[in-house]
Amino acid sequence: MSRGLTFWNDETIRLIRENFIAVSVPTWVAKAPGPEGEFLRQAGIDKRWVTSSGYMHCISASGKFLGGRPCDAVLEKFQGLPEAERKPGALSFGKLAATEQLIPAPPDGGLVLRVHARFLARDDKGQLRHAQTTDFPLMLAKANVLRSWNLFLQPNTEYMWLTRDELRALVPASPMKGQQLKVDPVIAMRMARFHLTPQRATTSEGGIIHPKRVKEARLMLKIESVTPQSILMKLEGRIHWGSDFDPTKATTPNGPLAQGFATPLDGRLEYDRKKKIFNRLDIVALGDTWGRWGDANGRSMYVERPGRSPFGFALELATGNNPTDRIPPGGNGRYVTDRGYFRK
Repeated sequence: MSRGLTFWNDETIRLIRENFIAVSVPTWVAKAPGPEGEFLRQAGIDKRWVTSSGYMHCISASGKFLGGRPCDAVLEKFQGLPEAERKPGALSFGKLAATEQLIPAPPDGGLVLRVHARFLARDDKGQLRHAQTTDFPLMLAKANVLRSWNLFLQPNTEYMWLTRDELRALVPASPMKGQQLKVDPVIAMRMARFHLTPQRATTSEGGIIHPKRVKEARLMLKIESVTPQSILMKLEGRIHWGSDFDPTKATTPNGPLAQGFATPLDGRLEYDRKKKIFNRLDIVALGDTWGRWGDANGRSMYVERPGRSPFGFALELATGNNPTDRIPPGGNGRYVTDRGYFRK
């Protein structure tokens, strides 16, 4: 991991933001039949695995390979292309048929939530703050790790999907102030298994939580106010998956306690009764994680900490104004198509 992280310094990030459009392409898409796979194979992307060491391809909008990592030499090659390939809108591609789309789109009539995840810590007075590299014992003895992981501790964002029917079930037919509604357990389970998982959300090393590892996943709505224009609701709940916390076993590194995460859920929803849409859907999950943060080889990761460590999630309504709002959950369309994302 450290080789890839040393590349991600402020200078490189600024270069990419000012001159490139960053796209992450699943390897299986580059190898799949159809227009998308053909375009990527033309640029040779199917011959590369995007890994922690930072394998990349810089290509033009027409699919011409310009070089590996973003750099001035790649920009020079781009400037050498015909103007027709460099001007915005100079190239157009036909709309893909539904059967040709390899990456699924958000559910028709459904809703997209941005899921922000971040490492947290507590100050001397017990107040929450953003985590720093010096909060992680396994990093302290390695100056190069402290330097490279500083960027890694920044917040990460992905997306959660809800279907049209799931949204309709959140709105009572005859709402009354003080009324309480139990939310379909499938939504809480989806949050627990696919989204409120600190390791997968921040290091990409963790997988989907098996249903049998989920100890608690519940959501409840309470109506706070009702007008002809809107319904305001408060959301409460709790998620707990993995092990039960045992302070004698939550040691670092390579402690004997399996990973676990528990958090209360607190949210606010606002439904527009005229437009029949949600104007607001915010959820905060400030919980604790503990136990082993094993990497792909089973070794403790640098972000593993002894005892219970605070970790935060914040979910908010995506506006759809940004192309990234259409990224599938976990950045992987197969979560939806093959791994039971919507399964009851």
